[in-house]
Amino acid sequence: MCGISGSRYSHAALHHLVGRCAAGLAAQGFGPGAVLLMVAPNAPEWAIAALAAMAAGGAVGAAHPASSATELASRLHAVGARYVFTTPALLASVRGAVAGAPGVASAGLVQTIVLGEADDTLAFTTLLACADAEPRPPAGIDSLALLPLSPDAARAAHGKPLTQRALLHQLAPLQRSHPLGPGDLALALLPKGQLAAFVQATLSPLAQGAAVVTLPTFERTLVDQTIAKHRITHLLRAPPQQGLIASRTA
Repeated sequence: MCGISGSRYSHAALHHLVGRCAAGLAAQGFGPGAVLLMVAPNAPEWAIAALAAMAAGGAVGAAHPASSATELASRLHAVGARYVFTTPALLASVRGAVAGAPGVASAGLVQTIVLGEADDTLAFTTLLACADAEPRPPAGIDSLALLPLSPDAARAAHGKPLTQRALLHQLAPLQRSHPLGPGDLALALLPKGQLAAFVQATLSPLAQGAAVVTLPTFERTLVDQTIAKHRITHLLRAPPQQGLIASRTA
């Protein structure tokens, strides 16, 4: 659920849309070896696009939404991304990054996917409308899934890439230490520029059948209002370079 707009997806709808988005990405040439760079605030569609990229056999990288064009250019170059997921509000920075990234503009077109509509971009809804069969990447779960993420693009080399197998291995202890269930509603307050964010506060709750509420930014008043309005049962956050902090709300 989006804590701002109230838009929501069931687990079944999420599964369907990830498949459609994966098919749409594959139709654009995305597949094993490709990287989708996420440059967008925390939202349900962030999870859909990221999971779809992995379902198509590619990998996911991310940059903090507040990154400058220079920082984004460095990130694009570092991960070798030729696909970017963003919003209309951040499109100017992304375009500046594509123009300034060493070797990116000259190597070929960077496909920009926008959660909305903008000239010379691919609308996220267009991916979801793809009627092709869901791609079947090569067998095995040792393909690269998540690239090192950082809230600061200047620290893009920090962290360790995760294969799909390693990602699954990370989920198991999280589920033992912070068990959730279908009746739980978790508010995820992890910036999407962190590797821990997607795994700990999005994938782990969803894998356990819980629901996740997203907020684009951390504002104490907004957090308090969201907890009260949606009756959040768990608050998930991770300070930089620390482990997951989970608290059960009253």
